[in-house]
Amino acid sequence: MTSQNQGLDVFANDLNPAIVGMIRSWQGDQELDVLYRRIQASQTRRGFLDCFAETLVAGHARQAGCQVAVEIPTPNGKTVDLHVKKNGLSLFVHVKRLGGTRTASRRLTISSRLRILEKINRSFVVKIRWHDGLDDTSMQEFVMAAGKFIERASLGDEHVVLDERGDELGGVKIVAPNDEKRVSLVIGFPDGFVDHTERVVRLIRRAQKQFMPKEANLVLVCTPNSTGVEYVKSAFYGSHEERWDTHPPRGSRVAVGRSDDGLWNGNQFTTSQLGGWFWLAPMHHQYQGKLWIREGCSLQPEVADLASDLFDS
Repeated sequence: MTSQNQGLDVFANDLNPAIVGMIRSWQGDQELDVLYRRIQASQTRRGFLDCFAETLVAGHARQAGCQVAVEIPTPNGKTVDLHVKKNGLSLFVHVKRLGGTRTASRRLTISSRLRILEKINRSFVVKIRWHDGLDDTSMQEFVMAAGKFIERASLGDEHVVLDERGDELGGVKIVAPNDEKRVSLVIGFPDGFVDHTERVVRLIRRAQKQFMPKEANLVLVCTPNSTGVEYVKSAFYGSHEERWDTHPPRGSRVAVGRSDDGLWNGNQFTTSQLGGWFWLAPMHHQYQGKLWIREGCSLQPEVADLASDLFDS
């Protein structure tokens, strides 16, 4: 492979220059040369992004003063992506990337009429989608119908908006509660709503097979946009649902909680006690992520604190 065909040379224009410089500085590094060589050997965008996700985590940990080892073998014949150590504390980190879809790369022109929906006094995250090419009259019709649905809908409800001829204009789905007193919008795509939680669950289960036995293992799942945090959190904690077995908080019409379909529900998946999400944003040079600690975590408090300090930004 010629130098012009190496990973960083092919994909550098898609990355923040500071990150490119950081990765190039790892050539010959005692700890991170392995990652440097792997990313340089990447020939496809998919392979490059998989490796780049690991480099982003490794670089962030290194900048925080940690020692970082790469590709650590386990007694089960698997390998751990990263071993992070600081002040005598140790974390085995597994990095998984939720790839984007062809649909997710499309751009939509967002009508200013949709801002009306954000003024509705319901504490919900609402995902909306509409068909390409709607004229202003059709968009107004869609927004009015969507607003009426949001006013009366419950968590998890979904509605398809049709025009007077029966042609579909778009759709609305109540996807999660929020901490505000009004609607927060998430934009979907014309083809329909896609819930990637099951894909995340499969990634986490795959990571579990690589766990270092009897050690603190952390699974970090990255997504190509910031809205992916909810998919990852739902994979661990369960999907949102309305609860009729408890009283709603003051000022709310209904109580909301998590269903029992999360990996951390009950006594299942007990080897997993640390989970996290981060945004794989190649043009940003700082790590942006969330870290969750399982209730009743049996790890040393100092280890859990290290994970939180490093990866909850």
